[in-house]
Amino acid sequence: MEKKIGMIANGVNIDHIPQGNALNILRYLRLERKYPVGIGLNLPSERMVIKDLVKIENYHLTDEQIKAISVLAPHATFSEIVNYEVVRKFQLTIPEIIEGLVICPNHRCVSHQYRSKFSFTDVSGKTIAHCCYCDHNYDLSEVREFNL
Repeated sequence: MEKKIGMIANGVNIDHIPQGNALNILRYLRLERKYPVGIGLNLPSERMVIKDLVKIENYHLTDEQIKAISVLAPHATFSEIVNYEVVRKFQLTIPEIIEGLVICPNHRCVSHQYRSKFSFTDVSGKTIAHCCYCDHNYDLSEVREFNL
């Protein structure tokens, strides 16, 4: 298979992003124009059938950014690259709790007036997002609104 996006010398590569979520990651990061970005949308994948991909040259993510991206792209592969070599690579895992990122689908929830807070659990292979304010549970794959 021919590569569509070239290698980067230094920066980060986020691969195996669920289809359609690469743009959410870029909105969340609010990158300055000085960082070259490679985006692959709707790419073929043996693991996922179709995936997205994001490469950011000369940029390094904080632990807080990695935590948020793990909610936007559960189980994606994160790689940190230095001098064309992968120095750190791991599969993203959903955090136990995240604040301010997920917008509660319950329009009556008080979290719309405050900073949202969600906890996550795995139930039968699905990630369940639990709003700590209104006490409702949602399948994370069905949550469509994020504070980006």
